[in-house]
Amino acid sequence: MAETEKKKVYSLEECSKHRSEEDCWLIIHGKVYDVTRFLDEHPGGYDIVVAASGKDGTEDFEEIGHSTTAQEMLNDYYIGEFEGGDAHASTGAAKTSQKQSHADAEQGGGLFRALLPLLIVLIAVVLYYLKNNN
Repeated sequence: MAETEKKKVYSLEECSKHRSEEDCWLIIHGKVYDVTRFLDEHPGGYDIVVAASGKDGTEDFEEIGHSTTAQEMLNDYYIGEFEGGDAHASTGAAKTSQKQSHADAEQGGGLFRALLPLLIVLIAVVLYYLKNNN
């Protein structure tokens, strides 16, 4: 598409009219894709794609964990922009933050697991000392 060409913008109402095997549109990250001709090729079966069509399917698409190749394939089916934009743009940052927090928690948990035996030995020594001095 040439830079001077205006991108077609589709409403949710328009996209919701395309929810069948014969006419299937997806909204993913604020872009609209006509994936009708891809349905027979989809490894997970056409019915999964049709179920996510006619609405914002970003969450469904991301939850599956599609490969980079699958994400790049979307370009072949691009037909325009979604008027609602990318409602999930901040979700990617939030998921990254959640993953980092989870990794930090696991790292802290690893430190605790390493120090736990030392703490148990220390408590045992203190209890032994208190018992023998009374």
